[in-house]
Amino acid sequence: MSVPKGKRKESRFEAQHHFYRLRADVTSLMLLDFGFSEEKYRKHIERYRETHAKAGNVDEAVERYQRKCDSFKKWFIDKECGAVLGILRRIGCEFTLGNSIYPSETPAKVMEFCERRKHIDEAIAQCYVLKQELQYIISSLPVNINRYERLAVDIDKQVALYKGVRQSDNRLLKQKPGKAKGSGAKQGRKPGQEKRQGES
Repeated sequence: MSVPKGKRKESRFEAQHHFYRLRADVTSLMLLDFGFSEEKYRKHIERYRETHAKAGNVDEAVERYQRKCDSFKKWFIDKECGAVLGILRRIGCEFTLGNSIYPSETPAKVMEFCERRKHIDEAIAQCYVLKQELQYIISSLPVNINRYERLAVDIDKQVALYKGVRQSDNRLLKQKPGKAKGSGAKQGRKPGQEKRQGES
């Protein structure tokens, strides 16, 4: 009988494949200047014009402000592309490093388990860093927020997948070498020998 999908444990392969899709989606967004909205940008400039309408040389003031905004856009998008790419690389790298360590049945088992868990924990932490960085981009640029809402859901799922892998790893420490048969039997008596009444 197959296990219902809702009760299956998340595998490290599913976690890796989902990350590839997430990374591709974020990269596509970067290629679109993080979803920069020209329409929202024009409205922003118009609001600036209305706010400074009573000032002298309003056209000149708006032109200076627009040049400043254009320079900021180019500089900001370039810097954020580098930052986001770095975070994505870190996520993939940390999970790959952790996934490459499989605790062996040796005295180093606990140390290997802790090293594996440390890398997976870092991959999870970097997912939260990615989410925060995207939130900063939203607050700094006129963008289509709908794109980011979907990415936020995908990042949350990525965290859940990594946590699922981490949880399934707990069994690695619980596994113990097979106990010797009969280890629980009372010693000093032959099989079948019963304790006599009154015997101390």
